[in-house]
Amino acid sequence: MNLPIYLLKYIIRIACNYINKISNNYSFKKNEIDQLKKSISLTCWTFFKTMSLNLSVLIICNQSNGNQEIKKVSRIFENDEKQKYQLLKRENINSINFIYHYKFNNFTDLASLNQEIQLFENLNKIVIDRCDLNVIKQIEFSNIKIQDYYLSNHSTNIQINFATNVKEIANLSIAPNNLSNLIIDFFKGQIKVKRILEIDYYSPCQIPFEELLPSKVLTCVKNYDLVILTIKDLYYLLKSSPNLKRLSFYICFDNLIYQLTNKKTLPCKCSGVNDGANNEYFDQTWKNENENENNNNNNNNNNDEDIDQFKFYWDFISNEIKNHKKLSFLKIVNKCLINHDSGSNYQKESSFPQEFIEKFSYPFKMNNSIKAVMFNGFHTPEIYEKIIINGNKSIFHYHSEFLDHTFQKKIEYKESIENLLSKNHHIKYFLLKDKDNNNYLLNYSK
Repeated sequence: MNLPIYLLKYIIRIACNYINKISNNYSFKKNEIDQLKKSISLTCWTFFKTMSLNLSVLIICNQSNGNQEIKKVSRIFENDEKQKYQLLKRENINSINFIYHYKFNNFTDLASLNQEIQLFENLNKIVIDRCDLNVIKQIEFSNIKIQDYYLSNHSTNIQINFATNVKEIANLSIAPNNLSNLIIDFFKGQIKVKRILEIDYYSPCQIPFEELLPSKVLTCVKNYDLVILTIKDLYYLLKSSPNLKRLSFYICFDNLIYQLTNKKTLPCKCSGVNDGANNEYFDQTWKNENENENNNNNNNNNNDEDIDQFKFYWDFISNEIKNHKKLSFLKIVNKCLINHDSGSNYQKESSFPQEFIEKFSYPFKMNNSIKAVMFNGFHTPEIYEKIIINGNKSIFHYHSEFLDHTFQKKIEYKESIENLLSKNHHIKYFLLKDKDNNNYLLNYSK
């Protein structure tokens, strides 16, 4: 059956909108997009004209000299005869995407680049892979999006303050040992950031969420890939980022269990609650059995205050996850600032305290937006049983990984998960794997 022409044009416009959207994303596969364009536009003259009217993103893919490439493209647009057979029309272009420019300094002739940009009368955005802000600030265009920016102590405040034409950063990577005031200064430019990554997995979180909360600069962030968080960090992160869709972080499970059980279990030598607590605090808690009555009373008061503070943070976190409408992916991994080699009291155990299981699983079994979870280091099927059996049917993908080689009950764990999957057919994927090898204990998929 032949479709009417108006319907075919409508389908082509949908395809063009898709191409325009992903062409502004640095991760797209250029060869596949080029093939899609050819397969549609070369079908007939009507298809070509329809596609030509609706494509709006110009891709400049040249590592050696970006301004020469845009000049070459611009010359084609000036030729009326060639313009007729050019799929992209200059008057339709509203975005130019420079990809694979690992060093944007290759724009040696900025005056020429600025002149060429002015020829695109409907241009409203320039997208650049990576950049040197000293170069970016010389481009005479007011709306530039950077795909990847690496923030380190070498990124000077002068560069940040003067690059006022940068309006959005897709991926902000934060280097180790950054100072909080550098991160705060960076966000003073009110740049929209969509994803934030920290790249030193043995450091505490460096993002000053509490200080950034009043400015609301993190409301645009949809994706965090972070290092070791405290519960306080997580509290301010969730308050600061209401549009969050993906969250990945590390946390000390022993401290989390310790706090969620009101300090009835053995703690780790780190703090999972507040920045004021350190290993000396925990050493004192367990070593000073012969202290006088006054010190004991003070310790009891401190413990009560810590419990209240943790409860305040956790109640908000639990309620926020439970009612979240946008969060779709969550990854939590066991890692401690003090015990770098996992070192968890529960790493070798097949069961966790029931009080912890109940409190931890509660927000997940009530949530309807999360589609995939990764809990690496929770060596107990009870977590998943509580989430799945007690109501959650919206999480389709699960991933669990053993973080060391000391856990002895892997077969029993695998059998428990298989039994759970046999009774819950809504689960589409469950990956259970060992550390440091490709021998999957379970790779369930349907």
